[in-house]
Amino acid sequence: MEILTKRAVKIAEAIRKAGFEVIEVHPASTRKALNVPTKDWQRIQAIFIRMGLRGDLETRTLTAHEVDAVSATLTGYLYLQEKTELIEDEEEGYIIVPLRSDWRSLCL
Repeated sequence: MEILTKRAVKIAEAIRKAGFEVIEVHPASTRKALNVPTKDWQRIQAIFIRMGLRGDLETRTLTAHEVDAVSATLTGYLYLQEKTELIEDEEEGYIIVPLRSDWRSLCL
């Protein structure tokens, strides 16, 4: 895990140097905030489709990592729509999560 963390920090630094904003998200927290199951991968995928998301998730079963990636991307989209909040922890830092709501109420 330490190697992955170091790699993520390096990538984030490169993205920032290129002039882009970097936010930290937690996919399971995103799903909790939107009242989506956290680990029922097929059900989560079906909900994403019902939300109007398109792409590979319509044609094949995504892996758990891919579902997490979609969740993270959804958080980024909602962040740009100003529909997120900052959750801070002195030890862990911060993450961005969607404002608490039901996924059915999202207008994507």
